[in-house]
Amino acid sequence: MKPTILIYGEEFYPNYCAALRAAGADPLLSADGIPAELCDALLLPGGGDIAPEGLAAEESAVIRTYVEAERPILGVCRGMQAMNVFFGGTLFADIPGHRQDGPDMVHSTVANGPVAELMGASPTVNSAHHQAVDRLGAGLIICQWAPDGIVEGFYHADLPILGVQWHPERQSFSMQRCDAADAAPIFSRFVQQAEARR
Repeated sequence: MKPTILIYGEEFYPNYCAALRAAGADPLLSADGIPAELCDALLLPGGGDIAPEGLAAEESAVIRTYVEAERPILGVCRGMQAMNVFFGGTLFADIPGHRQDGPDMVHSTVANGPVAELMGASPTVNSAHHQAVDRLGAGLIICQWAPDGIVEGFYHADLPILGVQWHPERQSFSMQRCDAADAAPIFSRFVQQAEARR
């Protein structure tokens, strides 16, 4: 039986769903607080800005449910920022040079830890954001940087949590690009973690 992964949000996310299915999981889309015992992992997708006052109570509650259950969490772009805020970190409200009109821009990064293990020490990734991690949240460890020092990836010291500022669903499987690293290992590892927690 395939692991079930909650994609938290109110939209339909075809690229995330396709990537999770390609990696061997069944996605479930919901903005409700699905109990962690009903899903094997949580994916926090990209989306709009995080407000200066922080996360909505509902979003914090969903993240807390999966953190307390020690279930895997993958945060993508806004999802990574949300996890940083959840763990007490702060964000830059508006940074230059990380998005453009039209298709995603791409840039080089330097990586270590889990991102380097999955994608090498200098993966090229897409970029389409203007908020970014400022002060890092408690327990989080940076494992990827852009050339200008912006945090592109982190993981948790004790929990199965990975956050990436870029969009692996837009450079993996059927969306793989010739100008960026193959990000399929990000989803494959996430699904393997979900299977291990069942």
